[in-house]
Amino acid sequence: MACAFLSYVLYFCQVWAFENPKAFAFVNQSYVITAEMNNENSFIVNFVNLSDFVLVVEPGDFIYKSASGNLYIGQVYELEHMDSRGAMQKYSASILLQDHSFKGLNIAGLFREQDRIEELSIRIGGKRFYLQPLGENQFEDVLRKIEELDLNSDNIPQMFQELFIKEMGTVKSTDGSVEWDRDWEGLVTDGINPPRAIKNPPIPLPEDTEESKRDKIVRVSCRVTKNGGILDLKVVKGIDRKLDQIALDGVANSWIFLPATKNGEVFESLYEFNVGFVH
Repeated sequence: MACAFLSYVLYFCQVWAFENPKAFAFVNQSYVITAEMNNENSFIVNFVNLSDFVLVVEPGDFIYKSASGNLYIGQVYELEHMDSRGAMQKYSASILLQDHSFKGLNIAGLFREQDRIEELSIRIGGKRFYLQPLGENQFEDVLRKIEELDLNSDNIPQMFQELFIKEMGTVKSTDGSVEWDRDWEGLVTDGINPPRAIKNPPIPLPEDTEESKRDKIVRVSCRVTKNGGILDLKVVKGIDRKLDQIALDGVANSWIFLPATKNGEVFESLYEFNVGFVH
């Protein structure tokens, strides 16, 4: 069966330097992993598992480093699915990738500095795969070769040779020490990726607001559901009744949240945060 559905990013020359890369890929004879910016809050990621092993892949294993040194990780997969009770869910926190199979996914997160990515990698088990940056004008060259990729080939080295596919990217394996993969420290605590507001447009301050209240904030809390909805939105520490209500309405009507994850599962959680005003 041909892998014609891989229509994103691969190029088979070892070229590493691109200004503001938007697409990345790792290729070897076991895995093909591609990542392409989708919008300010998500990446399109493709996993091709050419190995004989089943993989569990989590969005929190997706990480990139910006030129400023800041690190950003994936939060959830934007994937509608049925949970164990048969209820429809919008997000997932883990994917089971069968051997000799393909998955195309959107990874959503609180991403920033996407125009300054210096290093992008995905961790699978005890290995981290560093993806190579690609130029946009290379996509068309890739498609003609990827369309011939056979997921069930009995001779992958020969298939790569016949399709002129070269390996790209690098892989780092754990050395068994606690120091390995230090970059991840602080991004996920006790296996928990906390809920996040990925869209929080500023809330206008009424013109008649007293000067003494103009630079104050409202502290609010809510429950963020597994689908990113918010419940029980309330003020924890307010300013006055009018401004408190404006803050609550602004959050309820225009902010977008991603749910928390823990050890590969999406779960409902309490989220407390500040709401400021623009004037």
